[in-house]
Amino acid sequence: MTEEVAEDPPETTGFLAGLEFLTGDDPSAGSFLLVVGMVTCVFIAAFQFMLAPPISTLLTGLVLVIAVISFIMGAVLDMLDYFDTPRTI
Repeated sequence: MTEEVAEDPPETTGFLAGLEFLTGDDPSAGSFLLVVGMVTCVFIAAFQFMLAPPISTLLTGLVLVIAVISFIMGAVLDMLDYFDTPRTI
């Protein structure tokens, strides 16, 4: 008699499971980076058109720093194979 080994689906950690709120059920690196880029553009446009130059420049710089951190986080998640992992139904 042979024993059938049932493969357990890969378990995600609490941190990666919490990211599903941002990336959706079936995440991809392209959609994550596209959303970060669009949000960055919207905030920069809003700050540049609605605020005075010294404040808008400061907030634009802050948005760019946060965007770079988000892109780095996306690269780390891609190295951890979070994106494009097969999901079991």
